[in-house]
Amino acid sequence: MKGNLTGLVDLQKVDKELQALEALKGDLPQQVGKLRNELNAAKETYGSQRNELTEIKKTKALGEVELQDFQEKAKKYREQLYAVTSNREYDAITTEIDAVDAKISDVEDEVLQFIEDEEILEQELANAEPEITALEENLDKTEKELNEKIQATEKEYEAFRRQRDEISESVERRVLYQYERIRKGIGNSVVAEIMNNACGSCFSSIPPQKQLEVRTMTQLIFCESCGRILVYTRKREAVAS
Repeated sequence: MKGNLTGLVDLQKVDKELQALEALKGDLPQQVGKLRNELNAAKETYGSQRNELTEIKKTKALGEVELQDFQEKAKKYREQLYAVTSNREYDAITTEIDAVDAKISDVEDEVLQFIEDEEILEQELANAEPEITALEENLDKTEKELNEKIQATEKEYEAFRRQRDEISESVERRVLYQYERIRKGIGNSVVAEIMNNACGSCFSSIPPQKQLEVRTMTQLIFCESCGRILVYTRKREAVAS
């Protein structure tokens, strides 16, 4: 067990080194993710508006054809008025003219609405294009900045990753599981050295009997206050802060 606990001490040191390297990236990974989401959303909206504009143009074209048909019918009916020979024929044709004129009015309103919607969408698309371009440029710039920081620490980072893998393989699976479980909850401060009769992380007092048990390094013993794994090293190194 002593080897396992010593391994956890070393593992924690490596994890803190990796954390420090990650910190050099700052919030660039978050910025990249946010910009990428914004760009994808903007492109999706742009694509939907383009499709909507295409459908509006198609529907407007059909409406214009329909309007032309009705106008031609109205023209023919009006021409027929000159050939009527009775009031009954005159009334019948004027009724048809009124009906067609009503349809013409309705279709004209629809076409005008399509024209208005078309203009609005075209303006929105025109406004969206430079916004998308700006997002693309900003994303590209931020990604380059992030990649530069990654490349600057890549060798060191990979060295620590290999070291972590080697240490992890030397630690029993059940012990490593406890380490990773605690680490998931509180971060890279899992192992605590007893210092001045207290936990080196939360500074809670450790009973003398438990201190003796920790010193033997023969079992996993947890701080009753913060839940960290307690260890003892001859060098009295503070392995957690």
